Amino acid sequence: MTEMVLIVNEDNEITGIVPRPEMRAGHMPHRASYVLLENSSGRFFIEKRTLTKDYCPGMLDACIGGVVTAEDGDHIQESARRELLEEMGVETPLLWLGWLRICVQDSFLYGGLFYGRYDGSFVMQPEEVADVLMLTEQEVLAREFEAAPDSIIAFKEILKRVRKQA
Repeated sequence: MTEMVLIVNEDNEITGIVPRPEMRAGHMPHRASYVLLENSSGRFFIEKRTLTKDYCPGMLDACIGGVVTAEDGDHIQESARRELLEEMGVETPLLWLGWLRICVQDSFLYGGLFYGRYDGSFVMQPEEVADVLMLTEQEVLAREFEAAPDSIIAFKEILKRVRKQA
């Protein structure tokens, strides 16, 4: 079954629902969740995307998350929790940090930003996650050109907002 995706306007208002392939092909503005997950040693959970992904296959993902589906509706927190559970098998409290407009691929998206801390085990979703690297902030930034561009933008903004709150 084709995944249905929410489409938004410049003001992050939902304007429609389309099949995911149509959203990708048309570079349509949409929403996505971004979870920056850090352990108590200051290392971040960085995913390596599988080669079958429809966006940035084989690249690193500096944040865990994904496109908000019609099933998620207007509930970005549910999308973030669902993605974290699906991709990593992780349930942990998440700090909501707000929206960020991210410009990518001749379009834009609104990213819902989240931060979490986690020290337990994880189970990768083999269809989407090829590997998980535990990297420091400096190691992530040194490899930023290996990562999906939107995930690096979200990574930097989440860190900025978390530090501002501290």
